[in-house]
Amino acid sequence: MASIRVAPSAANRALKLLRTVQYTHPPSCPCHSNPNHHHHLQPNHVRRLATPVDPSRQKEYAFEMAASSIRFGPGATREVGMDFANMKAKRVCIVTDQNVAKLDAMKQAVEGLTKEGIEFTVYDKVRIEPKDSS
Repeated sequence: MASIRVAPSAANRALKLLRTVQYTHPPSCPCHSNPNHHHHLQPNHVRRLATPVDPSRQKEYAFEMAASSIRFGPGATREVGMDFANMKAKRVCIVTDQNVAKLDAMKQAVEGLTKEGIEFTVYDKVRIEPKDSS
């Protein structure tokens, strides 16, 4: 019996990528870096979740969470100019090497920035990723 291989859809490829990132790259948050660890209350700890507390004895904490969005897929590179225009960017730089500078993705990025009237400078003399030893 012969088996037929079906090419995965874009949605399945994206889902597989997200699952790979989720399960092979632990988050940097120390509270969530081990998904199998659960904090259990010790018998001598007081449960404060549903207990009314005196607000005068509570400390006030403020925090901010910054998250970037990742966009990928057909047409995402063409929209880079629109993305920078939405961020009200006036000037941007493109850092690449001479090989990538010749690819269609670079052409699309340049066209998108030009179409939106955003000034840009291309730095295409990058050689390699730096290593710890360099």
